[in-house]
Amino acid sequence: MVLEDLSEVWHLGEKTFTPSSLQYTYRTWNTDELLSLFNSDPELCLVAEQTKTNKIVGFALGTILKRPFSPWTYGYFVWAGVQKRFQKTGVGRRLYRELEKRFKDKGARIIMVDVESNNPAGIRFIKKLGFKEAQTYTWYSKNLGQ
Repeated sequence: MVLEDLSEVWHLGEKTFTPSSLQYTYRTWNTDELLSLFNSDPELCLVAEQTKTNKIVGFALGTILKRPFSPWTYGYFVWAGVQKRFQKTGVGRRLYRELEKRFKDKGARIIMVDVESNNPAGIRFIKKLGFKEAQTYTWYSKNLGQ
């Protein structure tokens, strides 16, 4: 990903991570997080482009997490999105495989990802990549407007 890609990635993410489908998410798709990931770990921010048009059809964003006083380095697979018409064509898998390679190059020994329980497509995708459920958390929310 390069600086000029950020706008296209942002708009694809807006279509992918909609408030109606992720209304209770503890993390929301926002420009601050996209920019922060791009500024801190640009080599872990990837895009897939359609060959004919050079338009972005997918993206994967990650970061490295290091715990103080721990020898372990973690890769955190933060966000991924693929245009609807390119889903189930291998774009997401190829983006992830490249991200995993880069995590390894940076010394990561474990890769973590989180998916909302009401996102069956996301869960299937993550499981196909070889992830196993490590721990279950229950997130609570309270709508202060009601």
